[in-house]
Amino acid sequence: MLPEYNFHDALHDVIKSYEYLVTVRGQCPSKILLLGVSSGGGLIVRLLQAIAEYINCTKSVEVPGEHFLNHPALSHMPMGAVLLSPFVDYTEPNGSFVEYTAHDLIVNQSVFEVGVPYFEKLGDIVTRRKESPVYRSFKNLPPLCVVVSEHEACYDQVMMLYQKALADSVDVEIAVWKYMSHVFPLLCAFVPEGIEAISFICEWMNARILKS
Repeated sequence: MLPEYNFHDALHDVIKSYEYLVTVRGQCPSKILLLGVSSGGGLIVRLLQAIAEYINCTKSVEVPGEHFLNHPALSHMPMGAVLLSPFVDYTEPNGSFVEYTAHDLIVNQSVFEVGVPYFEKLGDIVTRRKESPVYRSFKNLPPLCVVVSEHEACYDQVMMLYQKALADSVDVEIAVWKYMSHVFPLLCAFVPEGIEAISFICEWMNARILKS
């Protein structure tokens, strides 16, 4: 929905969608598994961080233009989340995000040129770092399943997310494939590695469901 809408509009929609599942559809949070793909993965992480903040700290979540108070949907964590190549660093592009655009079939040079200015609209580098999921706290987040390719644009920031989650004692599992593009599991109809990744995700989800 770019360029008419911005990052905070997307975050607002994700929070409201979770609220809809819990308060309108009556779904128990402990039975909900979330899935985020690429930038959607970053939004899922921000949602989980918002829930953790709501539960453990301020009992409120701030999104520019809206203030969530006494927000029943944010009172309980979901069962967990699957993150496919999550885009979680909104600061200056560096490392694999710059170096791999020449051969990543999904996050190519054109995507890079269009996407970077989108996050520059968030503000200065300090603000963008504050908004980036990878630089925020991972404490008390639910189990995470992360899938990434070693040779895709988001590899460096995904590995940073993984290390941050481990440091904050999150139950996180990661699977890394070689020579695949960004969000390659979505190409499971065409590449065997995509099928392998989907199988890994399904096994992880089934294990969480059996524990619930």
